[in-house]
Amino acid sequence: MKVTGALVALSGGVDSSYALNLCIQRFNHVRAGYVDTAGRGIPPEVVNTADAAGVELVIVNAVERFRREVILWSEQMLSKGLTPNPCARCNARVKLLSLHEILKPSEKLVTGHYVLKEGDIIKRGSDANKDQSYFLSLVEGDILRDCIFPLGDMLKEDVRREALRLNIPFQRKESMDLCFNLSSGKGKPGSVLDTSGKQIGRHDGTGNYTIGQRKGLGAYGIKMYVVAVNISDGTVTIGGRKDLLVAGCTVVDMNWFAKPAVFPSEALVQIRYRRKPVPAILENRDGNLHIEFISPEEAVAPGQVCAVYLNTSLTGGGIISSTEQPDWKSNAE
Repeated sequence: MKVTGALVALSGGVDSSYALNLCIQRFNHVRAGYVDTAGRGIPPEVVNTADAAGVELVIVNAVERFRREVILWSEQMLSKGLTPNPCARCNARVKLLSLHEILKPSEKLVTGHYVLKEGDIIKRGSDANKDQSYFLSLVEGDILRDCIFPLGDMLKEDVRREALRLNIPFQRKESMDLCFNLSSGKGKPGSVLDTSGKQIGRHDGTGNYTIGQRKGLGAYGIKMYVVAVNISDGTVTIGGRKDLLVAGCTVVDMNWFAKPAVFPSEALVQIRYRRKPVPAILENRDGNLHIEFISPEEAVAPGQVCAVYLNTSLTGGGIISSTEQPDWKSNAE
């Protein structure tokens, strides 16, 4: 069926509000969709933006789905000593999925993500500081094939300036915080160890710490980082920056868009949002993806998302399950 309409994911922020404005100019029929994950009412910016644009606003109740797929999942990850990425999980299991379920055959699903799309291939956005392809790496390919990303070739500052010039309603303050509170999964208090295994302090719960963290560790005279979190004995190990280095990692639950034809295979991998992709060798080990970094990489946290790229094209994403120490660290032990 010929595409004549768009369903725009609306959040109240400047990106989705401006994307809606662009769609009104490009499509014959436009709807706005808001995914309610909290059950606390619809933000006034969402209502005002849809009203100003003169489009139908569709509300999708995803409170229970969000609780199950994001909140409980995050708490389970923390209880296992893993560092979850709720935003990437929410895109894949809640927001884009919920809107895709109500998409009409004549519509495309439009979001304000800063990514490019060539055919069915997702590519890194033109604004390197705002590229959000990492957060889409867990989304099913069938959903992304029905998506359009009109802001992919724009800079964030230009989007904001144009939205202000056109007097488009949007929430002025950009939200960067987690949109929910974790009621459990913080773990029990325990010992803080140095890399030799000596106790040097106490902590208030393993779930409060992640690999690479500096804040909340206290004063030790030198910069210290969390280098290990052990759920079984309740310890948190801290060390210097060199102690963060790992040689590789294993990634599970891979969501491939373009799986390599053969292994080993060269690629770029990104292990945190706003971390530059680094070169690596991909290997297939017992059905899971093993990544060998060309140079040791620091602060690789099990539980985080690992996105895989071929140049600037997103080829897949999964969850880091474990890391592998460099030979020099293993030999030192």
